[in-house]
Amino acid sequence: MFDPDKTLDLAMIQFWESGFEGSSMQDLVDRMGISRQSLYDTYGNKRELFEDSLKRYVDEVVRPRKAALLDPALRPADAIRDYLNAIAEGAPDMPIGCLMVRTATEISPEDAEIGKLINECFSEVFEALCEVIARGQACGDFDSQRSTQDLAGSVIASGMGLHVIRRLPGRGKHLRPPVDAIVQGLRGTAC
Repeated sequence: MFDPDKTLDLAMIQFWESGFEGSSMQDLVDRMGISRQSLYDTYGNKRELFEDSLKRYVDEVVRPRKAALLDPALRPADAIRDYLNAIAEGAPDMPIGCLMVRTATEISPEDAEIGKLINECFSEVFEALCEVIARGQACGDFDSQRSTQDLAGSVIASGMGLHVIRRLPGRGKHLRPPVDAIVQGLRGTAC
């Protein structure tokens, strides 16, 4: 008997590495170590498995990163720097990049269900960034003349760019200077 949570983690990794279109049913069966019938019986079709994998990614990757970002013991500038460095450096036991960013670039904008999952994920991160940036504006870490939402949007866009750049061969080693520049850009010209 297989563990549905562990096999879902394996499906998540498969989609993270190869995307929805690049992951065949045979790839999924092989990666998960289960029969095709067990996959269908437990997770439904490929699309349902993909949606479950996206939800699992939010629970296992996005929310822990968000919790670290919201750590009240960190200065806001350090929290943003750590958040971006985690993206730039990646985790040694995880695929390169972000499953949500990969999905956003692969799936059609007309795909309402997947779009909803992606938007919910990015909204959750955006709200956390707004909270940290507002604290940073209050303590002088960040430019208070610019809106919290604009600064958070800059961090989101920069993080997405870092995820994409990390997927380029050999680029992941050279990302620390851009992270420092991104954080410095939140300070504005008065700092």
